[in-house]
Amino acid sequence: MKQPLKGPHHFTGVTRDVVTNVDFWCRVMGMRFVKNTLNFETTFRYHTYFGDEEGNPSSVVTFLEFKEAPQGVPGDGDIHRMVLRVGSYASLEYWMDRLIANQHHSELLRLDPTSPQSLVFWDPEGHEVELMVSDSTDKPLVADADDIPAEHRILGLEGARSYTTIEEQAPFGAHLGFRVDGNRLVLDGERSGRWYFSEPTGRPSNDGRVGVWHHIAYDAGDGEETQRARDEANEGLRPWTKIFDHYFFDSCYTMSPGGRMEICTTGPGFQLDEKLEDLGDRLCLSPRVEPLRAKLESELTPLVNPRPRSKKKAPPAPVAEPASVA
Repeated sequence: MKQPLKGPHHFTGVTRDVVTNVDFWCRVMGMRFVKNTLNFETTFRYHTYFGDEEGNPSSVVTFLEFKEAPQGVPGDGDIHRMVLRVGSYASLEYWMDRLIANQHHSELLRLDPTSPQSLVFWDPEGHEVELMVSDSTDKPLVADADDIPAEHRILGLEGARSYTTIEEQAPFGAHLGFRVDGNRLVLDGERSGRWYFSEPTGRPSNDGRVGVWHHIAYDAGDGEETQRARDEANEGLRPWTKIFDHYFFDSCYTMSPGGRMEICTTGPGFQLDEKLEDLGDRLCLSPRVEPLRAKLESELTPLVNPRPRSKKKAPPAPVAEPASVA
C-alpha cells in the first residue's frame, strides 16, 4: 500500500458475561483493564479493553457485550483463534499450570518441528486463544502483574488464525501489504502482524456469536493517513465501510475471506479522558453519551478492576498459583 498499515492495533470478541470477562482477562491473564466503556454503536452495552501498562496498539484485547448473543463455534471464513506472544517454551509450561489452577482446559502444541511451539486454550466463554513462542523481534508490550513472573507475561498480539486457506486470503492481504511467508501471511509494519490458517471445517460461519472472534484491527496512523489507507483498501477485492468515530480511535471495516478486519487510527488512545493510574477504575463515556451517565450507572452491572493501579484496593479475589513443573 502507498499508505502502509503500521501493525496490529487490537483484537475483539463478544461477551455476554462481562463480569466473568473482566475477571479472566485481567486477573487470570494478567492484562491491564485499560478502558471500562460502552460499545460506540449502542448506548447501553459495555465494551471492555485489556492490554499492556498503557494500552498500546498491538497489546489490546477487547470485548463487545451482547447478552442475547447465542453461543457459537467458529466456521469457515471465521477467525477461530487469537494468537498472543510469549517469550519461551518455559512460559508455555507456566501458563498451562496457571490455567489448570484456574480450572481452564489447555493443549500444548510442541511435536511438529515445522510449526511454532504453542499452547491453545479457551476463555470462559469459548474464545480460542493461542500463546505462541514467536519469532517476532518486536518490542515486548507487557502489563505488570505481581503474581505472574516477568519472564512469562504476555508480550503482545501475534495475529489471527482463520478457517480458510492461505490461497484465499493472500490476494486480499497482498493489497494491504501482507506477504506470503511459508504457511502464513506477514505484515512488515512498524510492528509485525501475522495471519495463520487452519483447514476449513465445512461448518457455516458463526460470525457475531459468543466464542467466535469478531475482528482483528490494524492501525494506519493519524486521521488523514487512515483515510488514505481506507480509500486505497477500498480499491481492492472487498469493499470497506466509511470511517466511524469511536472516540478513542476511528475505524472502518470489511469482511475478508478469513474474517472481519478493521483499519483504525492509532489514537488518540485510552488516556484521552483519564490518567494512566486511573485506567479501568470507572465507567468512561464519550461526550455524546455522558448525559446518560446517571441512568447507566443505576442500570448497568458494576465492574470492579481486579488490578487497580491506584491505592484503592480491589475486593479480594482468589489467585490460584500454578504448581511447579516437574
